Amino acid sequence: VFNGVEAHEGYTVVSEITYGILVVIALYFIYKLLRKLGIVVDWRFALSLMPYIVFGPVARVLEDSGFFKPPLVYWFISPLIYLQITFYVILFLLLGYYLEKKFRFSKITVNKVLFVSGMLILLPSVVLIIGWILGFRWGETTGVRFDVFLLVLGFVFLAISLVYLFVYFVKTKDIQVYRNPLNLMMLSGHLIDGFTSYISIKDPFAMGLFYSEKHPASNFLLETWGPLFPIVKFLLIILVIYVFDVLYKDELKDYLTLVNILKIGIFILGFSPGLRDLLRVTMGV
Repeated sequence: VFNGVEAHEGYTVVSEITYGILVVIALYFIYKLLRKLGIVVDWRFALSLMPYIVFGPVARVLEDSGFFKPPLVYWFISPLIYLQITFYVILFLLLGYYLEKKFRFSKITVNKVLFVSGMLILLPSVVLIIGWILGFRWGETTGVRFDVFLLVLGFVFLAISLVYLFVYFVKTKDIQVYRNPLNLMMLSGHLIDGFTSYISIKDPFAMGLFYSEKHPASNFLLETWGPLFPIVKFLLIILVIYVFDVLYKDELKDYLTLVNILKIGIFILGFSPGLRDLLRVTMGV
């Protein structure tokens, strides 16, 4: 509440379009910075960003559980949490670039500095989440549901394994791109979101779940037919991979940095809300 006005966190078509535009703008400036520094954006770079990507939804869940109090809590609500993470990434990216150039013949690289720094930021939050699950809680819970956590990850692992095995045994050249680690990462991120929403909202296995969907587009698909949401997510990412790596492969071969940044951005758009929702259900908040 500020000056008598109460703000509610929610999603509308306008807000989702606005966040999408902000993501595109942020990715554009990051793309320009990476090109200027000559940093290679590949699977290893994406892996070095994972601690920061995980920190976002983990911190949001801590905020959901009431761990943070005013005024600190405002730093963990969008969009400030995303500005905070962007600051960390740029700071340690520049630090890693400086250290790599200064100690050219050592094993110090941008990716290593990014990853280690990100883990130091992430680990305290992970410890708090584990503590909550083990019973050291600071707020109310409807009950820890680690079974849901394992179920969602099991479905995601099964889907990704089937894709990988299908591509492995079918030797058609064009579909080999679906074994690319960054593409599998993008697919898994959106499947976490899709399966978490479907299981926690539609409760197909009668597990006593009672969650609701705040995103208008997701809610429409879930209300039409529950499994439609993860299916549509799966097919959309399959299509995105086909467009990037098959249909326009030759046209985009000189823009691999931009393409891979877009892939990381697409992964974040699915993984971040998906992990947050999954942890909320797991913690019962």
